[in-house]
Amino acid sequence: MTRRDRVKAVLRAAGLDRVIGGVRYAGRLALNREFRRLESMNAREYANWKRYRPILEPRLTPTAAPRRALIVTKGTVTGAKIETALIKGLELGGFVPVVLTDRTLAKYFRIAGVRDIVYWDQFLHVEPRVDAERLVAAAHGIDDVQPFTHGGARVGRFALSTSFRSLRVGRLDFTSADTRRTIVDHLAAGIARAEAAHRIADRIRPDLVVFMGNRYTGHAEIMDVCIERGIDVIAWFDGHRSSSLVLKRYHRSNRDQHHASLSDATWELMRSMRWTHREQEALRAELADSYAAGDWYSRGGTQVNKAIVDRTELRARLNLHPAKPTAVVFPHVIWDATLFWGSDLFDNYEDWLIETVRAAAANDAVNWIIKIHPVHVAKSAMEKISGEAGEIAAISQRIGALPPHITLVPPDTDINTYSLFPLMDYCLTVRGTIGIEAASFGVRVLTAGTGRYDHRGFTVDSATAAEYLQRLATLQSMPRMTVAERDLAQRYAYGAFLLRPLPLRAIVISHDRDIEATTRVRVDARTSAELRRAPDLCAFAAWAAGDDEDFLWMTPEREAAVPLGVAQHA
Repeated sequence: MTRRDRVKAVLRAAGLDRVIGGVRYAGRLALNREFRRLESMNAREYANWKRYRPILEPRLTPTAAPRRALIVTKGTVTGAKIETALIKGLELGGFVPVVLTDRTLAKYFRIAGVRDIVYWDQFLHVEPRVDAERLVAAAHGIDDVQPFTHGGARVGRFALSTSFRSLRVGRLDFTSADTRRTIVDHLAAGIARAEAAHRIADRIRPDLVVFMGNRYTGHAEIMDVCIERGIDVIAWFDGHRSSSLVLKRYHRSNRDQHHASLSDATWELMRSMRWTHREQEALRAELADSYAAGDWYSRGGTQVNKAIVDRTELRARLNLHPAKPTAVVFPHVIWDATLFWGSDLFDNYEDWLIETVRAAAANDAVNWIIKIHPVHVAKSAMEKISGEAGEIAAISQRIGALPPHITLVPPDTDINTYSLFPLMDYCLTVRGTIGIEAASFGVRVLTAGTGRYDHRGFTVDSATAAEYLQRLATLQSMPRMTVAERDLAQRYAYGAFLLRPLPLRAIVISHDRDIEATTRVRVDARTSAELRRAPDLCAFAAWAAGDDEDFLWMTPEREAAVPLGVAQHA
């Protein structure tokens, strides 16, 4: 234990840590003008939300509700407002909510009528930094850290993922003292969180745990611990449209599946359902309308200030050879969500990108487009980060100038992604959402990782990196999708984009069309009685109280298309 850790432990034991924190807060308020501005803004936001108290505060849970649901909060004001919708749904499902949060957010949950609130600092002890330092000192690369577990939590994997993000890099350089120090920080925090997770589970004894579905240090450990202890875990995440959430129940056998993937039961439902022009048209409209309205993943501002460009005009703008097929590479943000889902053919997203671009450079029989993720614009604005996207920097540093048959499209392009589908013959991704969309349009999709929609019969999934790269060398000879493959892709897309998202209507999420894609949450229900009757909350309540893996939004016309036995099973 370092001297600093010992001092912190003594202060916490004496109850002086909060006093010192209060003094520091008062000092910042007095001396820092920007801090005063932000605090004033936060105060106005809270006052505005507080007007919903008469609607949100009445508890919808039966007085003698036997089950407890632990809500592990995202840790932001916006997250607290979204979690309020989940809390009211859980109450309708017969759960008593217990909220685990930071002290600054407790007042938002009190407005929602939550009486049982616990805080991370009640369960966190001093971080065991010496153990983390010893592990990292002996490590030569991520393979030496990734297998590390503590208390049933995969602390090593989560610490590495968090290090990618905090350093904003695509590869972790173990020769760098700063990189090693960062990994140590996250490993130590992860060990402490894993131990805290056991204390929390022992004290709360939840029947269900709900949290936002990322896998970063701080929240991921409690998910693993609860799964190991046989506790139901539900993860939520924003859907592809505003005011929609995707929800998935996790257990040991599916804990590495992406939150937006289809379970085996849901996939069987999609394969067995009646498939007519009506379903095909509903899928086409969902994709076209979402993109045209700029509401495709608008939480990340992905289509802000972008227009759908005519195919002929786009070919000319991108300088595509008319006689060649066109492949589009859709890089993941190289430092975001690394090591989260399934297994990858390459060590990280950057190595996949670089090897893919090298293969593209060697194959001039194909037009190649590298479409950098548009979310960079909003992420950089939100996090006050400047400079070019990491993917562009990696290509520049590791490859250099690109040959003329490769076109790089930057994140701030005015081209709406939907414009690419009519001219794309091949789509390359590790596991991005784009693969579902592209395949549903009949575009051949090559994956480089598992955990999302691979091995469902409509993608080309390689077993090794060598096999993947060999396919790129002769990509132009790969046949187009068959009718049967496209049928499967459309069914999967229908399940992913029309059935999986829960459309929130009682409490509504919207995103401004500004550079930061500012999120706003409002309560549209006028009374607590309306909350009790809200179809969205009632649907979530019924699912949360059951045991199905995927939440499905089943409207009457959709139920009519599903064979009865399959619908009941799913």
